[in-house]
Amino acid sequence: HRVQPGGGHRPTALSADAWDVDVSAVAFKILLVGGGISGFLTVLFAATLAYQGGGVGTWFWQLLCGVVFLWFLVSARGMLSSRGFLFDRGGFYARPRGEVFGVPWSEISAVGVGPLPPVQHRRPIVPDQRHALEIYPSDPGFAARHPELERWRVEEQPSMPGLPGERYRFHLPPVGRLPKTLESAVQSVAPSKWVGHYRRQLPPPQQ
Repeated sequence: HRVQPGGGHRPTALSADAWDVDVSAVAFKILLVGGGISGFLTVLFAATLAYQGGGVGTWFWQLLCGVVFLWFLVSARGMLSSRGFLFDRGGFYARPRGEVFGVPWSEISAVGVGPLPPVQHRRPIVPDQRHALEIYPSDPGFAARHPELERWRVEEQPSMPGLPGERYRFHLPPVGRLPKTLESAVQSVAPSKWVGHYRRQLPPPQQ
């Protein structure tokens, strides 16, 4: 790969030990397996209702399978957009929609994965927003140097002592081994930047 890091850096050739973590492939597997099963059951229950009739139980399962099928479709959105992350000893590269935005490790203070519980503040969490890769900048001038990453920037209470409140959050598919794969990638090329898995806390809803 040849990528163009942000902030005016020259194009950089990724090293041979680079990691390419393909989020789109994981999303496709989610749709193929989970969506296929739930879609088949939705059609099966619909056919049963059409040809044999059914009681409340059949209607309930048909509706439930339909909702699950739609959930898989929503969770797997963007699977054809070549979404993912690249890691090498030179830096971190986000590949959101086929574009590649790079940041050298010298501008990153920490990298971690922050999950949310299924329910927080008495409100359910959307499945495709429960897990996220988070990149913490090393200095306050990061945002000005990398305006291309602005749409992923969030400011919340620090998730761990010593981490800043400002971070760049990239949501992950709700199932799969992506968090472990991302951990292996960062530990392989920049182990000092990895801070682990931690529980995120959303800001409480305004009264």
